[in-house]
Amino acid sequence: MKCEQYPLELVFAHDGDPQPHHFQLGTRAIRYTNKEAKTTLILNEHIRLSGIPEAAHRYVVNGKTSLEWFIDRYKITQDKDSGIVNDPNGWFADHRDLITAIERIVYVSVESARIIEGLPSEVVSERE
Repeated sequence: MKCEQYPLELVFAHDGDPQPHHFQLGTRAIRYTNKEAKTTLILNEHIRLSGIPEAAHRYVVNGKTSLEWFIDRYKITQDKDSGIVNDPNGWFADHRDLITAIERIVYVSVESARIIEGLPSEVVSERE
């Protein structure tokens, strides 16, 4: 399944072009540079994504935005009992697919907020 992507700016921390290993998650989880503004995501020590619009944070499902759900799930974890490691670095076939997924999440969030905010207030009240 494919959808539109929101054009975010990839900020690379080094000279030259990003290499496939630069898109891999490290030990730290994806996070915002500023928890209040939430306009830039730090993927790892090599890559940041900036230009996340405020509207992307207005679409909330069960108390979290779509990006918050993604960030919460997309991290390396190890089960305490079994020792099994869940490494999402293997979830995507292409190293840039992580960026594509985030751009799609932002696009869907912005469009969902736009549609919901455009509904008559009676319809929105019935949903809550």
